[in-house]
Amino acid sequence: MKTAFAAIVLVLATRASVGEAADAVYVSLQATQRNAGQIGRAFLLPEGTGTRVQIEVSGVPPMLATRPVHLYTYLYKGRCDQRSAEPAFALLDRVLAQSPAGVASARGPYMVSNKAPLPFERVTAGPFAIVVRTSPADGSVDIFCGNVGH
Repeated sequence: MKTAFAAIVLVLATRASVGEAADAVYVSLQATQRNAGQIGRAFLLPEGTGTRVQIEVSGVPPMLATRPVHLYTYLYKGRCDQRSAEPAFALLDRVLAQSPAGVASARGPYMVSNKAPLPFERVTAGPFAIVVRTSPADGSVDIFCGNVGH
C-alpha cells in the first residue's frame, strides 16, 4: 500500500513539474453497516484509454471474509443510494488483496487495483458508484461504496 501510494505521489509530482494538470481523483469509500468502523478510499488515474481504479481499505473483519482476503470491485451507474440493478463494469482482473504486511496478512490494510475499460474523463464525470464486495464464497457482501462524479 505504501509503495502504491508512493507511486501515485510520484506520478502527480512528475506531471505537476512538467506543467501538466495532476490527473487523479480521490473517492472516499463509506463502509456499509456490515463493515462498520473500517475506512476506505479509491484513486482513479488515467491509464491509456481506460481508468486505473485503486482501492485501499483499512480492513475487513474476519467474520465477513476468509483469509486471504479477496476484494471484488464494481462500477455501477448512479450513486450508492440509488444505483443500477446490475454493475456497468466488473473490475475483476485482480481480486486477491495485497497488504504491506504480505498477501497472507490476517489484518489490513488491503489494496486491490484494476483497470476500467472506460476513459478517465467519462468515469470521473459520473455518476458512478464504486462498490467493493467480499468474494462469492464469502457471500458477495457489499462492504464499501463511494460516489464518483455528479
